[in-house]
Amino acid sequence: MSNAITPMKYLDKAMNTLRDLGLVPEKTEEAPIISLINQISDLDEERIVAIARTLSQVSLFNEVVREQVTSMKLGERYEEVTNAFNTIREDAKEMVEQIEDGTINTWERLQNIWMKVIRGDIPHRFDKIKTVYLDVADDSKDQIKREHLILNAYQDFRGALKESEVLALEVLKKAEGTLDQVKKNLEKAVESVDAFTGDVPSERAKLELARDQRIREVQREERRYQISKDLSGLSAGHQFLRHQ
Repeated sequence: MSNAITPMKYLDKAMNTLRDLGLVPEKTEEAPIISLINQISDLDEERIVAIARTLSQVSLFNEVVREQVTSMKLGERYEEVTNAFNTIREDAKEMVEQIEDGTINTWERLQNIWMKVIRGDIPHRFDKIKTVYLDVADDSKDQIKREHLILNAYQDFRGALKESEVLALEVLKKAEGTLDQVKKNLEKAVESVDAFTGDVPSERAKLELARDQRIREVQREERRYQISKDLSGLSAGHQFLRHQ
């Protein structure tokens, strides 16, 4: 069934990207929604499997976007470069002031020695700035590429969610049709009991048993219809991810 295969392709593509990035845990706990979905799996097994697979990964994709895309630490290292330049400017200014009178006293010499011990000499700090800057530039490129891959995977997952919404509505339609049918069966069973005019108790008991069985069928299908309805609402509700 092509409709059920589509979200599988979307989901598989998205999951493969996350696996390549090392962002998929080896073992994950089953989402609570899965046990609920299993109760209606026989309505349309292929569609239900596609929906379950997709919805079970919602938390993973939310976490990946939250933790990976919004947690760049590059700004901290750019700040390190800025601070290093500030210390060079401050120390250079102080050294100029020291030699303005033509001499450097003992205290000033001690200050200079302490400066080199704590901060390093100015040429050394320039070398460090260069190293940090080049590292940040490389990491920026890698981070941008990584974010691009993650966001592409997220786009694919959004496609899987939308397809799951369509499938859930199709399952709901089937559940509604099944519920309508068992309600009609119940009506016939009730009519049979009401229409019985015989005097054989066992025959009436058989009709009443059939009626009671139809009642249980209606109760069962009403629960399954409600699950299907909730599932379609849940699938649609997860579309909020598109706007984050």
